[in-house]
Amino acid sequence: MFGGKTALVTGGASGIGEAAALRFAQEGATVVVADLNIAGAERVAGAIIAAGGKAAAVAVDIASDEANQVLFSTCRDRFGGLDAAFLNAGILDNWAEFEEYQTASFDRMLAVNLRGTFLGLKAAMPVLRPGGAAVVTASLAGLLGLPPAIGYSTAKHGLLGIVKSLAAPYARHGLRVNAVCPGSVLTPMVGVTEATPLVDPDTLEAPPYRGDLHPQHIAEVALFLASRRAAGINGLAVPVDAAFTADFGESNPE
Repeated sequence: MFGGKTALVTGGASGIGEAAALRFAQEGATVVVADLNIAGAERVAGAIIAAGGKAAAVAVDIASDEANQVLFSTCRDRFGGLDAAFLNAGILDNWAEFEEYQTASFDRMLAVNLRGTFLGLKAAMPVLRPGGAAVVTASLAGLLGLPPAIGYSTAKHGLLGIVKSLAAPYARHGLRVNAVCPGSVLTPMVGVTEATPLVDPDTLEAPPYRGDLHPQHIAEVALFLASRRAAGINGLAVPVDAAFTADFGESNPE
């Protein structure tokens, strides 16, 4: 899908970002792996290179306007631009009931997950080549409430507003922007530190009904949305949630 193209993945050192970076490379892209954890980004970029692909690791703090400008300037100067930008980086603070939820945690969720992604989308627009696309990682918590993580849920709700609002401006530049909304995914964000090996996407097994997903389940949808195969999709929030939002959960799939 991405032969001769260049893709950026933020939060590429682990979890969904790592799976997406590896899959972009498998599909022929030169991959810019960006993360605050530069050692992790270098590990993923090294794995891509070892497998015969092309990659570079770049350190970025997405909450910083300056860091976003440097990141996208690097993509333009080193690779002539981007064809896909998967703005996946984000954080989940400690869980707490609303009565104990700290204002500092709320502010941090907005600064990184909402403002940081907004900064990335703004910096990405002039660097993406015509026909390119941006994809952001939102969350099921951007479609439903999440009482123990109100700051996270608020930020992810806001991301969907940004994506929908940017559909027209992006289209004026010959670009698209969409969001993927993962359900429960087995990543370091929820304490799962061991990466699940990638499989041939044509053999990827469905998760249990309303069950946990693997990072590759999300990565495959992100790659599709970033590709020309999704040329007709713009301004959309796509749940990838193993049917969590499909019904009240009382039916038995067995």
